[in-house]
Amino acid sequence: FISRKDPQMNTIRLEHRTGGHFKFYEFEGSESNGRFTIKGRYGRIGQAASEVVIYDGDSKLEANKEFERKMVDKKRKGYVVVSNNGKSTPAPAEKKRVMFP
Repeated sequence: FISRKDPQMNTIRLEHRTGGHFKFYEFEGSESNGRFTIKGRYGRIGQAASEVVIYDGDSKLEANKEFERKMVDKKRKGYVVVSNNGKSTPAPAEKKRVMFP
């Protein structure tokens, strides 16, 4: 879906396709000059996406906390991870993810 050539760019896509829902949510993380940014892109599958900044600051720890909080919220609502950095991801055993290792 999104092709990134920048090795410091991370993208994770979740989808919710149950109960009549056909929605997606993408997390996009970047680091530049010690500043960490996490954006969320979301909408109905096949339609134009909306975008929101989840975190923009200089704390790697806070960026990862905000990412994890939002990821847990989306999974609780029924979203599942379908790709990680553009690669298809089968339904994995649950494990904690971080945007910035």
